Amino acid sequence: MAALLLCMAAKAQAAWNDATSLWQERYYWDGLLQARDRVARSQSDPALLPAMRAIAGQTAQQVANLQQIEAYMQAQEGNLRFAFAQDDPQPSLATIGANFDTLARGAEQVRNNLYYLTVRCRLASSQALPDPEMYKAALLILGQVQQLQLRLNALYLATIAARRLVYENGWAVEKPFFQKTELLLRSVVDVQDSVFAVYNSGYALAMRSR
Repeated sequence: MAALLLCMAAKAQAAWNDATSLWQERYYWDGLLQARDRVARSQSDPALLPAMRAIAGQTAQQVANLQQIEAYMQAQEGNLRFAFAQDDPQPSLATIGANFDTLARGAEQVRNNLYYLTVRCRLASSQALPDPEMYKAALLILGQVQQLQLRLNALYLATIAARRLVYENGWAVEKPFFQKTELLLRSVVDVQDSVFAVYNSGYALAMRSR
């Protein structure tokens, strides 16, 4: 009986030692992670936070660009109504067609700019560390992307309204003008993919900085 009690006591002592050892390992491991984070932060790029703020500013610039394109698009709707009220709408339609080409190139440029910002967000995400200021900067980027989506929605509706007006007055429109109208709509729609891309990269950056 005494031998059994001694055996059980030895097992209990061994279990206690194991538990103590595991607790100490967890303690030292947590300390190691904290030390690693401090070393990583001291070695991170000091220009990362200004770069994130610059990304937010550049995204805001694309919001302004889309707003300007939307204003010109709404003006084209008025120009179309004026053209279709003329006995000979072709001179006015020639000018409007050139404007459509310019607006399509503008939308394409915004799309390219947003893909560039997507790459910048991904590069920043690869170096980001948990930091309150970086997290605020990342949230600012996401806020600008949300404004970007709202402006793109408004531009799409303005483009659809102009397109509808063109097809309602197809009697006065030649085939090249229809092509310009469709190209403009496609350029506006294609911006959506770049908005998704910059949002996803900005969200990943926010999660890394949180």
